[in-house]
Amino acid sequence: MRVLAGLGHTRLLTEGGPRLLGQFVAAGVLDELCLTVSPMLTAGGAQRISGGPGVSVPRRFELVSLLEEAGFLFSRYQRS
Repeated sequence: MRVLAGLGHTRLLTEGGPRLLGQFVAAGVLDELCLTVSPMLTAGGAQRISGGPGVSVPRRFELVSLLEEAGFLFSRYQRS
């Protein structure tokens, strides 16, 4: 990320699973989260939305947009 920033790239869009998201949370570099909620239920041993090292103080995000289509919720949160 430092190399990309040095080249003038100040935004990075990532898509990944809980481990990748957890690494960004732990590093304190996540400033926006887009989250989709599906109108389906399942059960199992799934982990949290982000997995990995813990953080000493949870980071607060605020909802900046919410859209609904066919029961799906598309939300966007930004760091407060």
